[in-house]
Amino acid sequence: MTPDKKFVFAVFDELFGSNFERYKTSLSKPVNDDVDPYARARNSLAVLSDAQRADVFDFFKIIIADSASVVLGALDGVHFPNDLEGEFVVTCDGEEIQGDFMDIFIEKAQEENIYG
Repeated sequence: MTPDKKFVFAVFDELFGSNFERYKTSLSKPVNDDVDPYARARNSLAVLSDAQRADVFDFFKIIIADSASVVLGALDGVHFPNDLEGEFVVTCDGEEIQGDFMDIFIEKAQEENIYG
């Protein structure tokens, strides 16, 4: 596997394999009277049917993918949030690896049916 794919796949796995699953688990716990952001979201989701909650969780995946795409596109030099222009250089073990991060990420997200 190429270093750029290895980087993107590691980011993808962290976002969807670890972070998303942790959010989903936390937001699926029983309702309680806590007031932290997780509890407030969990309590809001509790009034939804299982199918509706699944739809919300699926939408979280799109939010995660779009957010990652902004960052990866900026690193690639193909997306310029708030007119941020400049050349970013990403290296791993002294080897430049950027250029196609966003494309690789979106392709992986499509393969994993993130966008439905």
